[in-house]
Parts: sequence; C-alpha cells; structure tokens
Amino acid sequence: MIDTTEAFFARLAQRGYEPLLHNVSGTIRWDIGDAGSWFVTVKNGSLTVSRETAGADCVFACSREDGSLTVSRETAGADCVFACSREDFDRMVVGKQNPTTLFMQGKMKITGNLGLAQIFQRLFPDESQASGEQG
Repeated sequence: MIDTTEAFFARLAQRGYEPLLHNVSGTIRWDIGDAGSWFVTVKNGSLTVSRETAGADCVFACSREDGSLTVSRETAGADCVFACSREDFDRMVVGKQNPTTLFMQGKMKITGNLGLAQIFQRLFPDESQASGEQG
C-alpha cells in the first residue's frame, strides 16, 4: 500500500515548479501527527521540499540535473505552520476533506502567515491520488 503522506510530498518535490503558486514565496512547515514534519519552500512557484529529521544520524541532499530542485534536511523556522493528524492530512490529499473545513473544525492548526496558508491549499486534492486509496 502506498503511503499517501509520503507520496504527496514526493510528487510535490518532483514537480520542482507549481504554476498555481507562481506569484507566491514563503516557507511552509507541515507537522503531521505520527508522520513527522516537512518543509515546503516556495519561491515564485519554484518548490523545494525537505523533511525535518531532528535527531537523525544522517543528513541528505538531492538535486535534479537542471538544478531546479533540491531536497535537504532543514531545521529552520517557517512563515506558516500547519499541524494536523496523519488521517486528516491523507483525507485532504485524496479529496475526502477540505482544508478550510478542517481548520474551522479545529482539527488543523495554522500559525503564522494565514494568507500563505490559504494560497497553499490550492494543491489539494492531489489529482494523482484523488481516486486512490489512502494509506
């Protein structure tokens, strides 16, 4: 079974550029229940995705040949922080839950730049997973 959370961030990193975020810049941290944390840095639509690995024994870095994408260990702060359970995050990814509804129900906490949070929700649901099973 595919891990929905991991797959979402892997696909986001593979994109390298997201047209829906072409005028957006900032750093978003996702704290997802027992799945851990991810950082997504957007700079005029160019995406960098990194995994928070506090306490890890190794640091990793990866980049595409054209230089448009890097994946690395991050510990820096974020302009916007989302926090929710893994189950709720996976439901957003597959289109079974609306991010705004989760926030209004108190199931997702957002701190920092709320404008950035609102714009980032354009990435949900992940069309490549919307018809798939969550895992």
